[in-house]
Amino acid sequence: VKPLPLPVVDEPYTEPSESAKDKIQFAVNNLAPNNLADKTGEVDKVLMPKHFAWFSQEVIVKRASQEPNYHSLYLLFIEALNRPVLAKCILRETLASIARLLNAESTISSSRDRGYLKNLGAWLGGITLARNQPILRENISFKELLCEGFSGNRLIVAIPFVCKVLEQAARSTIFHPPNPWLMSIMAVLSELYATANLKLNLTFEIEVLCKALDLDVKEIEPTSILGSYLSRGAVDALGSELSQVTLGANGGGNGRSTSVASTAAAGSLGEGTGSGLAASVVQMPVLSGADISVDILAVLTQHASFQAAEALFAQQPAMKKMFYMLTERMIREIIPIHVARSIFVAVSCTRDTVQKDFCGEPNEEHVHRAAQVMARGLAGALAVSLCREQLKSKLYLTMR
Repeated sequence: VKPLPLPVVDEPYTEPSESAKDKIQFAVNNLAPNNLADKTGEVDKVLMPKHFAWFSQEVIVKRASQEPNYHSLYLLFIEALNRPVLAKCILRETLASIARLLNAESTISSSRDRGYLKNLGAWLGGITLARNQPILRENISFKELLCEGFSGNRLIVAIPFVCKVLEQAARSTIFHPPNPWLMSIMAVLSELYATANLKLNLTFEIEVLCKALDLDVKEIEPTSILGSYLSRGAVDALGSELSQVTLGANGGGNGRSTSVASTAAAGSLGEGTGSGLAASVVQMPVLSGADISVDILAVLTQHASFQAAEALFAQQPAMKKMFYMLTERMIREIIPIHVARSIFVAVSCTRDTVQKDFCGEPNEEHVHRAAQVMARGLAGALAVSLCREQLKSKLYLTMR
């Protein structure tokens, strides 16, 4: 998401005086369909072009993101003001607020922030698609947003937002089905619906969108863009690595060896025990593929069995090497994200539990030991649960 620059006005953007703020806020607070003309006149008298940036933030952050039932009223109000530059400022602030929520880590865990994002999605669709105005690709690329959400495990953020924006196309005379732009995005959603093992709430969002657009998700031809997106950079990197990797007779790998989730969990908790257990905030650990110090290729060749592909691997040894390399790459991309979240959840739960259950324990060593054992068990079990389906679906799409 790339917000627009602020439109150029005669004077630098500033906030209005306190008295002007009070008048504008009072008028907006008491806005209703039967007094729209009166309140518009009151605001029009005190709202100057240099105040548009402040007014846009006031409308988007405090109104549109939190009051979806009043979207139509606020749209009529902005139309009645009849200020083209203000409309551009409103669009710019909408995109900026959406960008902040889409990129914030808190949006994944906060249902309130996801609700704000959905409301802003409906608002964005209302001020653009519903009024036959396009959303430019340079501002938002919906297909790329969905692909990045899939690869970064942020579909819980991306899908509801995209669906809320596209729902407004039902009110458009240009962007309703079978508009090619709309249908190309629907095809990506159809692919996610069919192949990404979505949670029930996300499939429901897609079904609600299809109902609003009078479409059947099962009749929409899915794309194959997700597999292409995942493998776009992987294949190039694999080519340079293949020549450096050898699978020995005993399954030896490329020499990379060395601890993973339990060590990271213990380390995080080690910092969080004692004085850290009483800390108010548990920090989210940051992990990457380099932190996986297990020799993945050796483990795969020794313990993984692919009976259905044995004949193919025997005929084409290079295919076996590429398959193992691709599997290793998927593991290094997916596991660190889920391990980091598992550690975060495990340490948070362990801190609260240990503080309660061991509040009278005089031996600090016992507290440390109990906390580490609990965190290891929770982090390991949660990581396995989170990684399994994601790894399976991504490997399947990439191999396609």
